[in-house]
Amino acid sequence: MTRIREIVVDGVTYRWSVTPIDPAWVRVRAWRGREPIVEERIRFDDPWLNFGPLLTGDPELIERNFSLEPVRPRQVAELIRRAVS
Repeated sequence: MTRIREIVVDGVTYRWSVTPIDPAWVRVRAWRGREPIVEERIRFDDPWLNFGPLLTGDPELIERNFSLEPVRPRQVAELIRRAVS
């Protein structure tokens, strides 16, 4: 189930969601009312799905080859600002 969240960017309220596409990608969507503003694929390697390699791998290779930072509201706000400008 995808959770829909609200975010206020420059005084305007938007809704946004993050949906897994596959083990290495998520889809971020944002909209205002019923109007879609942005839909973008973002790299995210789910740590639970990559537990073995992350636990036993070389830390330098892990940092270079995995994107482990989840999508945060700050990043969504930046996506929205780019989309509406």
